[in-house]
Amino acid sequence: MKNWNPLFGACWDCTLRAGKRNLSWLSTKPLWAMLAVCGLGFLGNGLMAQTTNLHVITKRLEKTFKYRDTYEVNIEGEKADVSIETWNKDEISLTVEFIAKHPEKATAETDIEAIKYIAERVRNKIYVRNYISVPEGDPEPASNLSARYVVKVPENCPVYLKNYFGTANVINLAKRFRYQGEFSPVGLENVQGSIDLSSRFGDVSGKRLDGNVTINARRSNVTLEEIKGRYSIESNYGDVRILSASAGLLDLNITGTKSDIFLFDPRLLDYGYALTAQHGSIYFPSNLKMEFLKNTDEIKKVEFQPRAEYYPNVTISVTFGDIYLEKEKPDQRR
Repeated sequence: MKNWNPLFGACWDCTLRAGKRNLSWLSTKPLWAMLAVCGLGFLGNGLMAQTTNLHVITKRLEKTFKYRDTYEVNIEGEKADVSIETWNKDEISLTVEFIAKHPEKATAETDIEAIKYIAERVRNKIYVRNYISVPEGDPEPASNLSARYVVKVPENCPVYLKNYFGTANVINLAKRFRYQGEFSPVGLENVQGSIDLSSRFGDVSGKRLDGNVTINARRSNVTLEEIKGRYSIESNYGDVRILSASAGLLDLNITGTKSDIFLFDPRLLDYGYALTAQHGSIYFPSNLKMEFLKNTDEIKKVEFQPRAEYYPNVTISVTFGDIYLEKEKPDQRR
């Protein structure tokens, strides 16, 4: 048997260039979408001349596991759109759809059989995986193959998701969520506990997160809103936008390389700051009385402490990037 990874055709050596941006900018396209356009650009010449009707073949599978407190769900998706949500049952429910698209119906019906699926329990782990496999010597699938997952778990069930060339949306988990993705944007909402995200060429978005959060993003934008807890964010070749923080924010630590960092919050005066920009600039409102410890062309370093006895600490350090502090989000300005 041989495994084949059906990747999108794309010119991955495209060079992304960006100049300095002002605070009105917040509509930049996701990095993964920009890369996809590179591939679609040269494919478009052949597609413009004709419209092809595709046959869509779907295979649906369902499986349920009884849940115990020590169980963890491990999912590995390939070209998969994964949705993870919670419910009030002591069960883990998996609904998976495999999809094959091709102009010839017979080809789609044959190729869909190349999508393999594993869902099994090994001790306290529930393993779920889809992959493409064809017998040795057989041609690779000609169809556009993909998968869709709908996973329902109790809110305290830990989940570990790996995803490649797909998407992921996660809501309402309360204990632990780990994610590793490539070319796969991931969105989280109302997720609590221990959160560990690693993304390459896939934007990360989160709303109402609360807990100990670690994010490692490479060539991926990070956008967070209404956050609580402690955050450690590392960004390389992508921007970080904190659109708002909640009263429960404890610490925010961000390091970036060739990344711009934006913090929009009406309560900027409530935080303590240690900001450093190497080969970059730091912008902040005039009523935020920052003290420059260094202010040269090569490095800028400022600090600020509020009058309160206890306050959240914001530590941001960037290299070849800028730091922006603003009270209002761009869409709230007049």
